Amino acid sequence: MRLLTIFPNTLPWSWATTVACSLTRLRKEHDVLFNTAWKNKFCLPAVVLLLSGCGLTQVVTDSTVSATKSIFYKQIKVLHLDFTAREALNTDASEANSASQPVLVRVYQLRDDKLFQKTVYQQLAGDGDDALKDDLLASRNVVIKPGTAASLDMPMEKDAKFVAVVGLFRNPDLAKDQWRLVLSREELDPDKARTIELGNNNLTLIAVKD
Repeated sequence: MRLLTIFPNTLPWSWATTVACSLTRLRKEHDVLFNTAWKNKFCLPAVVLLLSGCGLTQVVTDSTVSATKSIFYKQIKVLHLDFTAREALNTDASEANSASQPVLVRVYQLRDDKLFQKTVYQQLAGDGDDALKDDLLASRNVVIKPGTAASLDMPMEKDAKFVAVVGLFRNPDLAKDQWRLVLSREELDPDKARTIELGNNNLTLIAVKD
């Protein structure tokens, strides 16, 4: 199919007249706008803004969104964790008069927590870094003694969405699964530490006080 090039001299008389009049009026409006702006140079910015309004609106909108995110999105650059241990810590019910012992706590920064939720105690007690290697970004070990407290400050990986904590107790309650816990990035605070309490054979995340 041939495409008809639209010029006034190739169109029927009524169409040609309409097109010619429209083009003439458009040229006049353009000339008036340009001449007025040129005579009054202070109007040039307004003309530019008028002609590029859609693009400018998009730029302003994008900038506003970025600014809003920077204000309301919590920028977690350092992971702050506090650990408190009870006097009765890491005892073994299979032993008579079992004495409290220190606990090794492992902290993992993960891209995702699905793999971590599938791993069992024996895997994490062995080589946890290898078991979680597909999601692991960083890890640290902390030894907590009975009746004491400890703090952990480590750089927060920008791609880490979850922080997993594992307590390697001698006699963990595998049924209740309280030897580990997971915090999402949204549960962290850029300035305040989250507190984890170590009981006899379990971990408890302390609620944030208002």
